[in-house]
Amino acid sequence: MAYCPRCGVQVECDVRKCPLCDFPIPDTGEVCNPDDQKYPQAINTYPEDHQEKKNKAFFSIGIIALCLLMIIMVIYAVYPWLGFIKYLGLSIITIFALVFFAMGYLKAWKNFLGAYLTLLLCGYFVYWMIASQFNWYMAFFFPILTLFYLDICLFRQVLKHTRNKSQFIFIPTSLILFLIILSMGIDGILSFHFLGQLHLTWSLIVGISGVVIILILQVIYHRLSEKTLEKLKKKMHV
Repeated sequence: MAYCPRCGVQVECDVRKCPLCDFPIPDTGEVCNPDDQKYPQAINTYPEDHQEKKNKAFFSIGIIALCLLMIIMVIYAVYPWLGFIKYLGLSIITIFALVFFAMGYLKAWKNFLGAYLTLLLCGYFVYWMIASQFNWYMAFFFPILTLFYLDICLFRQVLKHTRNKSQFIFIPTSLILFLIILSMGIDGILSFHFLGQLHLTWSLIVGISGVVIILILQVIYHRLSEKTLEKLKKKMHV
């Protein structure tokens, strides 16, 4: 019989992924005899149960959003001078679309792209309704939102390649790197618009502080004994 290196659950010798934590189980070369199998074939019913609950929740949210939109339309028809009603309706539509993508009904990249385009459209409609003379949409909203999503893409890739490593060190490090890149990008966009050139100021403080924290975490992690690391992992469930 084989055991999961992460959670220690006992599995059949031909199982290559733990049914409990999805951790890859190495091939030990042990020959499996079907007559000696101790456990029946594991069937995970969680996806079906989860999908049913998710559908019910989404349907309820949709009904609530539709009712709110109808109320807003009636109020706007009676009191057309209440300008904030338009923004309230746009907010409800945007939130409903984001909930749809967040629930994962489409493929991951489609949900990610859909949420990005939804926010872009929401920002554009706000810019159009305000009818501002200053083009803040192209100057700030579009580049900062794009930067934020590119930063998230990088963060997801880092987590994907480090998911089987120690989460005690890699998740905080990844989050700090995410904040450093985001702050430097925002600082660069603002300085380029107001000064006409790239001039980083406050983001350098964030970057230096973040790098120092990352180095401290790395030193602490690599200096700790295996016994201490195991205690930390058990305490923090990582």
